[in-house]
Amino acid sequence: MSDMSLPLVPRGHFVVGTVVPYATGAPIDENFLEEQGWMYCNGRMISRSDYPDLFAVIGTLHGGGDGTSTFTLPDYRGYLLRGVDDHTGRDPDAGSRTEPAPGGASGNRCGSRQGHATARPQTAFALDSAGNHSHQARTPQGYSARAVIGSYRSIWNDDDVESNSGGNHHHTVDEGGDAETRPGNAYVNFIIRYRA
Repeated sequence: MSDMSLPLVPRGHFVVGTVVPYATGAPIDENFLEEQGWMYCNGRMISRSDYPDLFAVIGTLHGGGDGTSTFTLPDYRGYLLRGVDDHTGRDPDAGSRTEPAPGGASGNRCGSRQGHATARPQTAFALDSAGNHSHQARTPQGYSARAVIGSYRSIWNDDDVESNSGGNHHHTVDEGGDAETRPGNAYVNFIIRYRA
């Protein structure tokens, strides 16, 4: 098949449903975008009859709206976009993806979402080589027990002691880590083409 037999799309035109980054620092002017044939991907519900071309392409993938007369725009605010796995096995959790809004797509389908996750590192962590060590076990007034006249108690040891270096113990990590796991990223707004 030669290139001449392919349908031509005029320059500057996008297929309905195309999502692109929109790098404006000003507040989003939804009226201006709509005049240009675009809508802000902010998850709002819009009329199925007023936007039939977009509804024909995305349907209820991003949410069913009111279930009859409206549907939901994608809401990509704060999300990193990811290609659909399409049974390649690159997303091991593709089947457990959730719907973005009631009536939306779940599982291995466009429009579904995943929450944060942290995979096991590919390279194992290693402890430092400080070797065996011990911890001091402090006792009240330097004794494990105090001898009392007429009692059967005895002094177990007469001073603070140290545990042996091979003892079973653990250390608690009190702080550290980040609020999320993420690749380096830059903020943009996402917009979707709603008309040809």
